[in-house]
Amino acid sequence: MGRKFSIIGAGNLGTRLIHALLNCPASSGGSSSGGGRYELKHLYKKSKFGYYTASVVDDIELLVREADIIFICTQESKIREAAEEAAASSNPAGKIFFHTSNCLTSDQLLSLKLKGAYTASFSPLQTFTGVGPGEDMELNPFNGIYFLAEGDKEALQAAREIAGDLGAAVLIVDKDKKIDYHIAAVCASNFLIAVLKLAERQLHKAGEPTPGIEIMFPLIRQTLENVASRGVAESLTGPFKRKEMAIIDKHLGRLEGDEAVLYKALTEFLGKD
Repeated sequence: MGRKFSIIGAGNLGTRLIHALLNCPASSGGSSSGGGRYELKHLYKKSKFGYYTASVVDDIELLVREADIIFICTQESKIREAAEEAAASSNPAGKIFFHTSNCLTSDQLLSLKLKGAYTASFSPLQTFTGVGPGEDMELNPFNGIYFLAEGDKEALQAAREIAGDLGAAVLIVDKDKKIDYHIAAVCASNFLIAVLKLAERQLHKAGEPTPGIEIMFPLIRQTLENVASRGVAESLTGPFKRKEMAIIDKHLGRLEGDEAVLYKALTEFLGKD
């Protein structure tokens, strides 16, 4: 019999986590009926796109009672509320509770900790897009990534074991510094999208034929490979690296409004230590 787990918040992340746990190498082929390393018990109230609907329950006391580990994968603004509901409606003593927000700390689970639960934030440094019909659920988006974790030692030990089963690593962080990691993650993901959006706009301005952003993929891949092998600072190329400021001024003369502001700000940032 595997470790029993339940999920509060089976959205993009929660659904991917369920599938990955049920399909760990030592698991039993993804069945929630037990026999593998992990056994899915319950989802609270809903499941995105109808995955694992047989496990959906409205009874949070049942959800907690029948699980060893409970993951709260709701959006940030609902984590504390979910924890307080579970603490008020069940006996969480001895259970392990995780929330999966990269921004918030284990303090969000204080109501559970005060009732004897072991709590921690256990959040993947990964991005999760929509899960719907036709999505490839066979890929493990946790393989090779880092989870940020902080909290009770009992919960952290479980976090290490779970991450290992998923092919991931755990970085134990200072609670007060966790937000710095989240800022870094937003820069590496969302702000990268913002820069690619700016690049895509310039391609559209070029007229016919209008190429898509895919023509930049080899450049993007090579840049990331350079960063992986040489580091961020040593991977800079282009006019700023060569101190060809006349070319940068020419670019700025072509851009207008927010695009010019963003280009100038990013260029100036490149020159900062």
